[in-house]
Amino acid sequence: MSNKKVKIKLVLGFAMLLFAGSSCTSNKQMDAYQITGHVKGLDSGLVKLVRYNDSDRTSTTLDSVKLINGSFKLNGKVEQPELMTLIFEPGGWVAQLFVQNSEITVQADTAGASHYDYTNYGGGKGATLKQVEVKGSDNQDSYVEFENDPEQQKFKAVFAELNKAYEAEKNAGVKEKMKSKFDSVGKLSKDWEIKWINAFVAKKPASVAGIYVFSNYYKSNSEMPLAEADAMLAKFTGEAKRSTYYTDLLKEQESRRALLPGKLSPDFTLLKRDSTAFTLSSTRGKYIMLDFWASWCKPCREAIPHWKEVYAKYKGKDFEIVSVSDDSRWNDWTKAMDQEKMPWTQVIDEFPIKNMPAKVGTLYQTHFIPFYVLLDKEGKILLYTGDEKEIDAKLAEVFK
Repeated sequence: MSNKKVKIKLVLGFAMLLFAGSSCTSNKQMDAYQITGHVKGLDSGLVKLVRYNDSDRTSTTLDSVKLINGSFKLNGKVEQPELMTLIFEPGGWVAQLFVQNSEITVQADTAGASHYDYTNYGGGKGATLKQVEVKGSDNQDSYVEFENDPEQQKFKAVFAELNKAYEAEKNAGVKEKMKSKFDSVGKLSKDWEIKWINAFVAKKPASVAGIYVFSNYYKSNSEMPLAEADAMLAKFTGEAKRSTYYTDLLKEQESRRALLPGKLSPDFTLLKRDSTAFTLSSTRGKYIMLDFWASWCKPCREAIPHWKEVYAKYKGKDFEIVSVSDDSRWNDWTKAMDQEKMPWTQVIDEFPIKNMPAKVGTLYQTHFIPFYVLLDKEGKILLYTGDEKEIDAKLAEVFK
């Protein structure tokens, strides 16, 4: 199973609370950072400062020192403020903080930490420290301001109750109906979030914490209109514009522009079930619907009967469907095909880079599935959508 979201716009909780506390101070800017800290509950071991690269999902240890009587000191330099992780070994205890070139102090406590175990998914296990106080980083202060906003806290409480009820419910039909509640609360929370971001950026346009918050908002709202995202990005200045969060968003915007209606669809070659190669550009001369799906995606499979009807209706009119599976295991894919018996072209995506999304899914910016891309006879994009009703309407227009 891949890490792609299915098109059930559930919000099963906010991201973990990164910062339990902070103190607004006058932070003296320096040419380097100095992080001095103490962790109650840990006496000895190793402390690592780790930088995570979201673009390729790799981690780099910038510095490591011994933990002595629960205390440590890290020194170094960063080009721009950035969210990083402190990892205390043994035990995999983690805490995140915005690192910038200033004197930073960290006071933490292992009591009440949230333990996790991702070994079944190829990850590790450890514990997220909940009691963390950071001083000396104004970007940290700004993010804590966002996390601790009363409206934010209200939404967290509502989501916690919804999650609790959802997990306790045993009836699959009832659970399915509960998803609409997640959707409605999620929309309200996102409306509040973008309002908060706009107000914050108006006051602090150069804040890296501001562009970080917007980056997270953007990633969870992949359908945000390009013009709106452009307008927001234009508000940032200084360090925020020089940050990796800003440059990554610019790249994302350019990738989305390449998929606008009228653009030539990105070509690709993938394997069919018999291991022969299929190349998208070989279909020129037909209308093509790219169907991004996976065996593990329930709404994808629930849509198949509808697409069978659509295929039967238009297959004699130069129309073809190409389903691109997001399955990482070949056997799961073939088993689903045997069950569903889809009478159109089937190919399976590739995962050439460990821990990264699939190759063609990334090329087409499919942040959730099911997702559909309709192409004309020249291979140009007619429609790019996650809504099957929009595909139906466009096909009816094309073949009227």
